[in-house]
Amino acid sequence: MLATCRRARPLLGTLVDVQAEGPEAEAAVAAAFDEIAAVHALLSFHAADSELQAINLAVPGTRLRVDPRTLTVLRLACTLHDASARAFDCRVGTPEQLADTRFPVAFAGDVVCKQTFARMDLGGIAKGYAVDRAIEKMRGLAVDSAVVNAGGDLRHHGARPITVQVRDPRSAARIAATVRLDNTALATSSAGGLGAGPDSPSRIHNADRLALPALAGATVRAPTCVLADALTKIVLATGDAASPLLAQYGAAVTVYSPG
Repeated sequence: MLATCRRARPLLGTLVDVQAEGPEAEAAVAAAFDEIAAVHALLSFHAADSELQAINLAVPGTRLRVDPRTLTVLRLACTLHDASARAFDCRVGTPEQLADTRFPVAFAGDVVCKQTFARMDLGGIAKGYAVDRAIEKMRGLAVDSAVVNAGGDLRHHGARPITVQVRDPRSAARIAATVRLDNTALATSSAGGLGAGPDSPSRIHNADRLALPALAGATVRAPTCVLADALTKIVLATGDAASPLLAQYGAAVTVYSPG
């Protein structure tokens, strides 16, 4: 019988559940949590000593050499920012700071170049990336299957597919869809967050920076969790469950509610 290991820890602003099966299951789970913690430390918007905040505090013209993981997330965020006509928008700041609609940083090889005064909150993409990094660490060890679930952003690896039940964003007691995952990822985003009611504050805005209804929600299946995570935000911001970006990235919407 193969060894199995399952652990849960509070990280990334949620409860992260990691499970593995195989000869090195316990070591794989430990490696996964180490990597998730490292990504969290790099990209946290709320930690004063994160690499993201060092970039946010830099003035335009500053050049910073950053961790390759930070660079990967920033490059994808920039690509999606442009490709979605800013529907994916991680910028935060005053109206004056946001008047310059360019992505806040540009790139010169492995160097980040600050180009506007806007700051960035990568909460809409970093959690999915952390899940992917955890899976990659586990795949480097002797495991036959692995699943990482960070508050509904999850990815599967293994020979046997799994099924996941997705709750209706308008009613947590109702199952809206059952999704089969076979070495793929799934992410869910809701404007009001878990357990939101109709009058809850919204955390997601449309392209005009107007708050969405709190019960708006989307679930996307994609090859990687970082793509699934980011694409849920684009679906919600545009109100388009058939966005061309979904097909471009091999993704599909499984649940969508405009609220």
